[in-house]
Amino acid sequence: MIQIIINPRSGSGIRRGMLSELKAAIRARGWTCSEYVTTAPGDATRFAAALGDDLQSVVVWGGDGTVREVAAGLVGKPIPLLACPLGTENLLAKELRIPAQPQRLVDILVAGRVVDCDLGSVNGRSFMLIMGIGFDGEVVRRLASVRQGHITHLSYFWPIWRTFWEHDFPRMRIQVEGQEVFNDYGLAFVGNISRYAVGLRICRDAQFNDGLLDLVVFSCREQTALVLHAAWTLLRVHPLKGGVIYRRFKHCHIETDRPVPSQIDGDVGPNTPLDIRMETGKLRLLVPPSRGPNGLWPWRGDSIV
Repeated sequence: MIQIIINPRSGSGIRRGMLSELKAAIRARGWTCSEYVTTAPGDATRFAAALGDDLQSVVVWGGDGTVREVAAGLVGKPIPLLACPLGTENLLAKELRIPAQPQRLVDILVAGRVVDCDLGSVNGRSFMLIMGIGFDGEVVRRLASVRQGHITHLSYFWPIWRTFWEHDFPRMRIQVEGQEVFNDYGLAFVGNISRYAVGLRICRDAQFNDGLLDLVVFSCREQTALVLHAAWTLLRVHPLKGGVIYRRFKHCHIETDRPVPSQIDGDVGPNTPLDIRMETGKLRLLVPPSRGPNGLWPWRGDSIV
């Protein structure tokens, strides 16, 4: 049997209409499917954790936040997860090149590969994609305070605009594997995948199955420096530039001169201080069949990177 976990707040009306097509395509293959609609934050984790190990797969019909919640409940279980591209960014689905068409999703259920995925934790809370500390966390905090239902890229305009002009960059002290690597004003990201919003590859070299998390720290005290960092990031050469720290780790500790917000996988995360580490358990993911020598990372070897 295939279990579908649905976040009713994710996706537009058109995408919701595709859910019926997906269920029909699953049943046309001779499989049975059951659906569960989440009702509150954390509900998906509780439900996924209670699932039996005999399921064929779990399909997540929701955005990155819903995928994160389901993943937290499935870590260590033999059940593979298929992340449907339904939310605003769909970072994991884009990283894995998962299509949106229901029939092609079913094709992955039939012939896709199962791969292991790492998970990170911050202050005991699981994440699987990317987290931002400081500026990025403040944007998400502002958006969450006014969010009502489904959001679009346009929903981020005012939170980003206001944060850009109003943000006071904190002083950050960052330790990696017990050694201090940064003690200055700035903002930071920790990623298990390379992709971020609007196609930026902030954690440029991150791979979800290498047993490590990637840390990117931008030394920044004013808005003009942030614009320059953004330009280098667009070109994917920011790890080579001055004022940027790029490290890979299993344990990282971040303190700031005052509590500042973070975001994890697009949702509001804890305020600093933060204890970030690689979890020991693995999550199983369903991905499309490999179509080239670079597998899931087709940009490897690109002259830009």
